Amino acid sequence: MKKSFLSLGILLSIQFGFAQSVDTNFGSNGTVTHAEKGSFFQTTLLPDGKMIFSGNFESSTSKKAVILKLNADGSLDQTFATAGVFTMDLYANTNYFEGFSKVLVQSDGKLFFAYGNQLDNGIDPESLTLNLMRLNANGTLDTTFTNPWTTTTTDIDNAPMDFKILSSGKYLSYGPNYMMRFNSNGSLDTTYGTNGIRTITFEINDVYVNGDNVYIDGHPTNNTSNRTLYKLLNETAGISGSNNYVTGRVYQNNASFYIDKNNSSVHELLKLDSNLAPDAAFGINGKVSLSTQLYVSQMLFQSGGSVIMYANNGSSSQTDHTFTRLNYNGAVNTGFGQGGTFTMTIPNSTGFESYADVLVHPNGSIYNLFYGNNNTNNIFLKRILLPNEVLAVKDDIKANHKISILENPVGNILKLSDDLENGNIYNISGKLIMSNLKGSEHTVNSLPKGVYIISDKGNNGQVSNLKFIKK
Repeated sequence: MKKSFLSLGILLSIQFGFAQSVDTNFGSNGTVTHAEKGSFFQTTLLPDGKMIFSGNFESSTSKKAVILKLNADGSLDQTFATAGVFTMDLYANTNYFEGFSKVLVQSDGKLFFAYGNQLDNGIDPESLTLNLMRLNANGTLDTTFTNPWTTTTTDIDNAPMDFKILSSGKYLSYGPNYMMRFNSNGSLDTTYGTNGIRTITFEINDVYVNGDNVYIDGHPTNNTSNRTLYKLLNETAGISGSNNYVTGRVYQNNASFYIDKNNSSVHELLKLDSNLAPDAAFGINGKVSLSTQLYVSQMLFQSGGSVIMYANNGSSSQTDHTFTRLNYNGAVNTGFGQGGTFTMTIPNSTGFESYADVLVHPNGSIYNLFYGNNNTNNIFLKRILLPNEVLAVKDDIKANHKISILENPVGNILKLSDDLENGNIYNISGKLIMSNLKGSEHTVNSLPKGVYIISDKGNNGQVSNLKFIKK
């Protein structure tokens, strides 16, 4: 590793002065509109900065499963599937609800997910059919996915809830009291548990994967107010650690876990490390107290350790979408918005539903996905430009894959404190400008003046994002 003054063990705080704002140059007057594209989606950020929205389309005459692939400018990626849209509509009968699960991205760029249809005609017993699926990166069916698992059940409450990709390349699913493992070709792995299913002795709320480790958020049967987060060294191992956090909502950020505990009198955020112990560098003994009592519906994580909490609060005339940012150490970033909170107000007359799905992009912005109200299938995108984070830059850069820019603004040569392992440079709109960068010095004299983002994924899987100015 190249030595620098950082190796002296100095902890520095760095912040650049970019103000947060709604990007009025995004789409038409700050909004990208896609008419009649879908009713509900789950979002997935791809390594190249493009986005996948997976979900469904539902109207009085049609119900179908839909996947959209969008460029960073909000337009449909015309190279994916059919003009950016992949659909399945197996049943003309609208008693069948059809949809796709959240898309998971494999290291080879392929897209794994499940298709489901549910029959509800008010006469026959409700039934759910699930099929595992995999697409190539361009939206075509992956013909190497030769034996995808499928099931039909009337026991909908005990059906699989979600899917994860394991470090082995296999897939893990889970239900209320079990986990299932699938081979890379989609077949049920009958070597796992009993014929592919491992019974869990408590109720599962959610499952998280980081490397080989599997974490289970669970509670005793019929006692949801006594929640515990459990650590397993892998999906076959026993419990190696736990944290009985009792109540709250769990969010994962790589090897860290954040637990949002909010009631009528106290709002606290806990941060746990990979062993489920409080992170002493966050707040006081891993805990920060927050003044806001707004219900946090989503939590976003930036590469420098910042945490952004999203909430919405509607009235008869408008909805306030609020974003509160904490620094890496849990302190409120008071330079963000007003006292740490930025508010985007959307009048009800715009035709947006009050709720938004949000994601942080490596181009330094938050994308907000809105749905059309009054049962329309229109979707709307807005983009918020973020100021740079207050970063903790530590020594041992290579171990933590923390790279800094030695000279910023940058002239003809971009000089870094350590080598990129698999770096890409994006412009502020999210367009990929340079790719597959390795090493610590890169010629950028051909870049126009402006703001750019370097995104580098290390061999350990950790992603670093840095912003620089080309002068």
